[in-house]
Amino acid sequence: MDSIPSTLRDIDEDWLSQALSMQAPGTRVREVEIVDAHSGTTGRGRLNVAYVDDRGLPQTLFVKLAPDDDKQRLFVASNGMGRREAMFYQGLYAEVPVRVPRCYFSSADDSGEQYIMLLEDLEASGCSFRNSSERCSMDYARSMLSQFALLHARFWESPRLQQDLAWVEPPLQHEIGAHLVAAALEQFARDMPPVFREMGELYAAEADAIHQLWNRGAPTLVHGDVHDANLFIDKDVPGFMDWALICRTTGMRDVSFFLAGTLDTEDRRVHERALLVFYRECLLAAGVQAPPMDDLWRQYQWHAAYRWVGATSTLAMRDAWQPVEYTRKSLDRINAALTDLGSVASISDALSG
Repeated sequence: MDSIPSTLRDIDEDWLSQALSMQAPGTRVREVEIVDAHSGTTGRGRLNVAYVDDRGLPQTLFVKLAPDDDKQRLFVASNGMGRREAMFYQGLYAEVPVRVPRCYFSSADDSGEQYIMLLEDLEASGCSFRNSSERCSMDYARSMLSQFALLHARFWESPRLQQDLAWVEPPLQHEIGAHLVAAALEQFARDMPPVFREMGELYAAEADAIHQLWNRGAPTLVHGDVHDANLFIDKDVPGFMDWALICRTTGMRDVSFFLAGTLDTEDRRVHERALLVFYRECLLAAGVQAPPMDDLWRQYQWHAAYRWVGATSTLAMRDAWQPVEYTRKSLDRINAALTDLGSVASISDALSG
């Protein structure tokens, strides 16, 4: 197919028939209706689909495509988010050992400005979604860590990361990141605990070195953005959506992101070390020569700051990427984690050592 729809309104019966015929040859769509639409970091919506004949395809589809806003579209293209996720759904998604939405069609142009994914409607499949205001249970936390271990073990130091999966690159260091952190410091530092300014000033001075530090350790396939809005639950098992930040780096990027940013602060303080031991045991059970606990703990200290940079950059954009109140609550947990873990000192020591 040559064309990629720019908006949901461009998805007509003829285009959808051709797209779905890639998996189910001869599919003919009789009618398509937009029932939900939203455009933020990316464009998304839900379609009702009626078919001329039944080929086992779903009656509702979830669609991801380029955002409506020109500036946001340029930002997504500049960091390859849409194209990267489209490539994930073109084949790799069927190989990962964790629950992900089924894909019915995926395409992107070379520039990354235009892309589209036709995905499983998870609500229609009976999946549920965690409310970020709910306290994360330890059963759920262990389930998340076991899924991380399955994903990371499958691709742990795999030669494929330099071969057919070489398109999964190390984490992107976008030039706008340091500017957004600086903007957030200017706007919000006076209302934040001291660690907010300390981490911001360290990142402003040492961004390149910090990004290099985050890539120390055994490389594997990492989701890279495991906040609540990118997760779902299917029969008590966590699933992962929004693979736009998939990357090749140490698995502690996912683990630290989750522990530092999702767990209630008191729960994290009590359980984080045991949860990290559990993750390591899951890696060992999957046949991975897991790093010693001291190494994992050190990486945890470092990568908690990765979650901080992401949340702080999001805060600088106010409501453009996530609601400000959602981001502020996340940062409350992350700031506490950085303070408890001594992340600023640990990163500083690693950079000077």
